[in-house]
Amino acid sequence: MKKYVTIIFILLSIQSAYSQERESAFSIDLGADIVSRYIWRGINLSESPAIQPTIGLTYNDLTFGSWGSFTVARETIQEVDLFLTYEKQYFSITINNYYNTLDTLGFSGNYFQLSGSSTPHALEGVIAVNGPESLPLSLSAATMFWGNDRDEDGTNLFSTYIELSYPFTANEIETSAFIGITPANGYYHDKFGVVNLGFSMVKEIRITDNFSLPLMGSFMVNPVQEKVFLVFGVTL
Repeated sequence: MKKYVTIIFILLSIQSAYSQERESAFSIDLGADIVSRYIWRGINLSESPAIQPTIGLTYNDLTFGSWGSFTVARETIQEVDLFLTYEKQYFSITINNYYNTLDTLGFSGNYFQLSGSSTPHALEGVIAVNGPESLPLSLSAATMFWGNDRDEDGTNLFSTYIELSYPFTANEIETSAFIGITPANGYYHDKFGVVNLGFSMVKEIRITDNFSLPLMGSFMVNPVQEKVFLVFGVTL
């Protein structure tokens, strides 16, 4: 009898350990940013504040999720994206599926229109490298390779954005200085140019002993468009 009890105990222990390991391998993320303006890679994409929710499911090194941007005032275009990211230590690969939907109640929708010449989607591949603490530089390169990133003749532009950033902490405020360029004609500019230059900050405002509210601020200049932006936001 003791032999059977011991076997059952071992099996239950193995099952419990497996369940704990499986549970720890999974994680779910849910959050949202509220920003004073939607600025993406040096380009202004809204005329009013925006709510930007995100959800994500992570299993080991793989994350699948969705990110969106919806303006407070009604505007013509809103955004709902999908992303898949594989991250390993200092290196990550991401596939983004950008989709901009018309903000019209009577709009029938075209989300499943996947014809390359008329689809509202755009697929983008992103490779990012993050340096160690001794050299905390981050370099990312993103290229749109399929979808509505086309010129007037219907030819893919392969719009590319490359960004170098340097994170640091000053006065307990997480700060990141960055510069973003596009190497050729595409969505960001019609030739090589610096399209995004500035710095971002995140400051934790403690509300209670167990809750703090992250405040965000970004100062950005787009030299090729001769535009400047100052954006404020909070993360929930």
